[in-house]
This record gives sequence, structure tokens and C-alpha cells, in this order.
Amino acid sequence: MRVYRDDQKFLQFRINAVMWGIVAAFVFLAGSFWFVQGVQAEKYRGLSEANAMRQIQIPAKRGLIMDRHGKILADNQPAYSLEIDRVVMKPLAKADPARKAKLVAFLSTVLGTPVPELTARYDKEAKEVPFTRPFPIAEDLTMSQVASLQAESIAFPEINVVPVQRRNYPYATMAAHVLGFIGEVGEKELKQNNELAQGDLIGKRGVELMYDQYLRGRGGAEYWEYDADGRRLSEYIPARKQPVPGDNIYLTLDFELQRRAEQYFAENEMVGAAVALDPKSGEVLAMVSSPAFNPNVYSKRFSPDVWKTITSNPFKIELNRAIQGLYSPGSVFKIVMGMAGLSEGVVSPGTEFGCGGSAVFFGRRFRCYKREGHGTVNLARAIKVSCDIYFYNVGARLGVDKIAEYAHKLSFGEISHIDLDGERPGIVPSTAWATNKQHRKWYPSETISVAIGQGPLIVTPLQVANMLAAVANGGKVFQPHVVRYVDRVQPNGEYKRFRVPSRVIHEVTLAPNALQSVREGLWKVVNEEGGTGGNARIDGLDISGKTGTVQVIAQHGWVKTEGLPFRYKDHAWFASFAPLNNPQMVVVVFIEHGGHGGTDAAPLAKLLYEARFRDQVTGARLDLSNPQTLEQIKEGELPLPTTR
Repeated sequence: MRVYRDDQKFLQFRINAVMWGIVAAFVFLAGSFWFVQGVQAEKYRGLSEANAMRQIQIPAKRGLIMDRHGKILADNQPAYSLEIDRVVMKPLAKADPARKAKLVAFLSTVLGTPVPELTARYDKEAKEVPFTRPFPIAEDLTMSQVASLQAESIAFPEINVVPVQRRNYPYATMAAHVLGFIGEVGEKELKQNNELAQGDLIGKRGVELMYDQYLRGRGGAEYWEYDADGRRLSEYIPARKQPVPGDNIYLTLDFELQRRAEQYFAENEMVGAAVALDPKSGEVLAMVSSPAFNPNVYSKRFSPDVWKTITSNPFKIELNRAIQGLYSPGSVFKIVMGMAGLSEGVVSPGTEFGCGGSAVFFGRRFRCYKREGHGTVNLARAIKVSCDIYFYNVGARLGVDKIAEYAHKLSFGEISHIDLDGERPGIVPSTAWATNKQHRKWYPSETISVAIGQGPLIVTPLQVANMLAAVANGGKVFQPHVVRYVDRVQPNGEYKRFRVPSRVIHEVTLAPNALQSVREGLWKVVNEEGGTGGNARIDGLDISGKTGTVQVIAQHGWVKTEGLPFRYKDHAWFASFAPLNNPQMVVVVFIEHGGHGGTDAAPLAKLLYEARFRDQVTGARLDLSNPQTLEQIKEGELPLPTTR
């Protein structure tokens, strides 16, 4: 019995020993895991990230943007950027805690940038860019800066001077509001597009934005192995991805027309906009917004002082006045009134009204711009001399809702869906508008002001151009566009051309006598003595047009605004098309606080017609910019991007 008990005790001892051994081993392993994963987590994470295969991004070359004849308006230039590699810097910073401060002080000396600004830039980029990816700290380095940085590359191995392609706009402000600019991708874009990565450059405005998916191309990548000390060992060649360059885009703009229009605004120090359209296709031949900005400034990092200067400009240089500027159309709206009045039968081409300088409507006296009046006038003469009294009568007979109906049909109060960002619809008042938007009743006397393009009626210059294009072509309202086609490189190296097709939004049914009578009046404005647009006349070319002068302050008499401060002067319009019987171009010029349409806006239209039709007579210019012959280019259709 004693032997049995002794054996049992010995067995129990062995079981307990094994159990406590297992417990001790478990405690040891748990403690080791805790120490490695908790206490030393950052250390091993850094080693894991560093001693691994790292992806080096190769940005794609952005596509070119050219005018309709192949004149380059946006290209790429070689430049140098400075990047900081934190993988290389980390062991150096561990050995020397003041490493970052020394690096920033050195870069401040070379770059000429204050230490606080560089430090803030470093912290911002380090926070947003993944640890294993180098981040840019400076761009557009000069050759002397490159030499200074490379001379100290042994002392500061964490800095890399990297050759890059910088977006360049060779004509600076030329067509800036159409071209737009590029910038670094933001958080919003990263969430919307998983193909983008932190640090990528994308379109931010204009064509650069709307056609970014074509221009951007597809970036490539190299894969390199690095050791724990951040030294590059070797590239893994099979994984290399070659970048695919972006597509080239041809705009509908004509360089010569664009240049002349911008030069006119600059030389005369004018604020405003100009739009030239092809009335048979909706192609935008020129689009100017003055003053303009230089997109080269936006395509690289600039200081807070530069940004403050841009945003504080009283003329809002970023505003594309052609599609975002909202103005009363003034007497240009009389074109719509004539079309509506004749189409609805409230007047005929021979209907006459007497103008004695003023008249009473709905218990209020309204004046004509001409104190002594115009005498007895019919529609064609009323358009020619821009008689207000005639159109007051037409407006009183039509009513505001019928006026609004034709205004909407002829493109007002609606966005045109042009392939540019930020277009605004304007306002066309009506009884429903007054009820729903202003929560009030519309009074008939308000219609009188709307009949001559004043009151709450506001439009954009592009809408005026679209309206006149419909009058010129017989009633077709086109969707305007600034891109003509996109050339895409195919896998076989050939080009495939994607054409942006012309699209009719809708057709307006206009009475034949309305078109004939209104066009007759518009022709007389420019070509007969006494017409308000005589400064646009060109012998041998039947230009038809309409001037407009818009009050910006309340006037209770016949007031001349030429001597008033800039912001109180009248706005000036001139809307036109030519030739009369075969319209090929519409030109609309708007001068903000410019005075009179006939004297300030019409001369620019004349310059554009001279340029356009001289080129037509001497022969069309050939497109020699495409490396492929026309026979090698396959053509497809490219839909317009969604309006933003």
C-alpha cells in the first residue's frame, strides 16, 4: 500500500511539473509577443517598411492642348523637384534627434524659404503622404539650387532631386479661363476616384478639369528593394509598369481670334467678356474673360502672399465672365422681343408706334434713352435706332409670361451644358418666378423694364451668343463646346481620333416674317446711316448686330454716365453675326462699365470679323501638328463630359 501511494505522489508531482512548465512557457511567449508587438512595435514596423520592396511612382506625361489649327496652348516642360525620403531619414534621425532641424535649416539656405514655412510644409506633407513614399518639399528648382543640393547629397542622403514634367502655358494668360489649370489632388478627389494617389496632379478648372480623364494618362511604377538602412538594392524588373501618356486635345478655339480679342481688352484696360461661335455647330471660336489669370502660377506651389493677392483682386480674375458673369442684357434683349412679338402676332412688321421721348404704361411714365424721341417707328427701324418706346408697347401686349417663354426657348435662364465648369443659368422673371422665388406678386409695370432687357432679367454673354446663333441659323439652339476632338494613342501606336459632335438641344419655331424682319433690323443697325452699330461695319461683308447699353444705377432722367466713377458707368453690349445670308460666325462683346455698345464693344467685333474672313479668303490653314496623316487616323465620337 505504501508503495502504491508513493507512486501516485510521484506521478502527481510529474503532472504538476509539466503543467507549470507549460504555464511558464505560455507566460513567456505572451510576454514576448506583448514586448515585440507593443513596446517594440514602431521599431519593427519601420524595419518591415524599410527592408522591403518599395513602389516608385512614374508620373505620366500630360496630354497637349492645342487650338483648332494645332497651335500649342498647354504643354509640358522639364523641371526639377526636391523630395524627402523618410525611409532613409529615419535611422539618421534616430542617431541624431536634431536631424530634421538641421535638414530644414540647410534647405532654407539653399531655397531662400523661411524656416517656419518649410517646417509647416514638411509637417503637412509628412502627415498626408504614406511613410514609404517620398514627398515633395520644393518645385521648379533653379540649376544653381540643383547644384547646391547635389553637392551636399552625401551629408543629406534623404533628399532627392527628381526630374519631372511641369505643366506649361506658353502664352500665359491666353485663353486661361478655357484652359483652366492643374493642381495637387485633394481629399475629395481621392475619395471619388480610387485611381488617384496622394500627390497626383489633376485638372482643377476649365478643360484641364473637364477632360482630365483623357489628359492625365496613366502613371507607371518601378519596384525597388531597400535594406533596413534605406539603401536601394536592386529593381524588380518584371514588375515595372511603363507610364501611358495622356491624350492630346484640340480645342475649337482659333488662336488668331482669341489673340486679337484678348489684346483689345488688355490695350484698352477693359473688364468684360467676348464670345465667338459658329452658329452652324456650336463650336466656340473665341472666349475671353478680362482680366485674366496666369495658369502657370497655379500649376506650382505658391506662397500665402501670392494667394492673398489673387483672392483680393477686386475684378475677380478667376471668374469666367463669359459663362459665370450675370448681367442685364439691355437692348440686346430687343431681339427676343421682336421674335416673340411677331411670332405671337401682337405686332406685324408694319405695326408702328410713336416715340416722343417718353410714354405712360400702367400708370407710370417710362422714358426712351433719346430725350427727343424717334418719331414713328416700325420693328426694323426700332431695332436699328434701339427705340425703347416701341418695345415697351410690345412688352405690354405680350405680358411677362409670354416674354419668359420665348426667352427660355432662345437659351436664357438655362445652362447650355458647355464643356466647362461653373456655368450659371441667370434669371428670366415671370409671374411664377415672382411667386416661388420672391414670394410676391408680379406687377404689370415691371414687365415694361424687362421688355428692354432691364429689371430682374440677368444673362451671361454665352447665352446671348447662343440666342443670336439661333436667330442666325433659323431656330436651332446648339450645345456649345470648346473641344473639337481628342487624339488617343492606341496599343498599335496609331492614333484614333474622337470627335466631339455638334448637338442641337432643341429647335425654336419662329414665324418666317419674324426672322426676316428682325434680321432686316439687325442689318440696318450696322450698315445704314443712323444705326447704333456703325463702328462694326466692314465694306463687302453684311454684318448684322445689336448694341446694348445697360444702366447699373437708378436714373430718373437722361443722365450721361461717362464722367462717373467706374462702378457707376453703364455696361456695353454688342451682339452680331455675319454674313447675313450665310451666317458663319456670331460675335458677342460685353464691356463691364464700358459706356456704349456702339463705341466700346462694336470695334472689337469688327476686328474679329476682319481676322476670320481674311483667313477664309486666303485659304484655310492646314493642321500639321498631328504626326499621323489623315488616312491613318480612325475617327470616332466622344460625348461631352457632364457639366460641373
